[in-house]
Amino acid sequence: MLREGILDVARPDVLRESVVDLRRIAALAETYYVAVAPHQEGGPVATATAIHLAASLPNFFIQHIPLPSSEADQSMRSELLSHPVETARDGFATLIPGPVLGIAVNEKALEKYKDTES
Repeated sequence: MLREGILDVARPDVLRESVVDLRRIAALAETYYVAVAPHQEGGPVATATAIHLAASLPNFFIQHIPLPSSEADQSMRSELLSHPVETARDGFATLIPGPVLGIAVNEKALEKYKDTES
């Protein structure tokens, strides 16, 4: 698709590919002047991963951040991390400072929600 010029935006899935593979896909797309918009429908850890990945890609285009509709899902997501990552201000997500992904997972919340389906 890249060689034929029929792809405008690559949408690799954050939940299916490793960060290394996502960066490889982005590098290959960049050689064909194709933008990358990582796809992810996961939880807040996947969102933190996608935001950090986006910040490192020169051909990054846009990032989807899931917006849960139920209050139970919103509550679970807010409890899982030390601070919220699934919020955007004026259309921009904040790159979380700190080591690795800049997040701390709440182990008690993981235990609380381990059998909950989202």
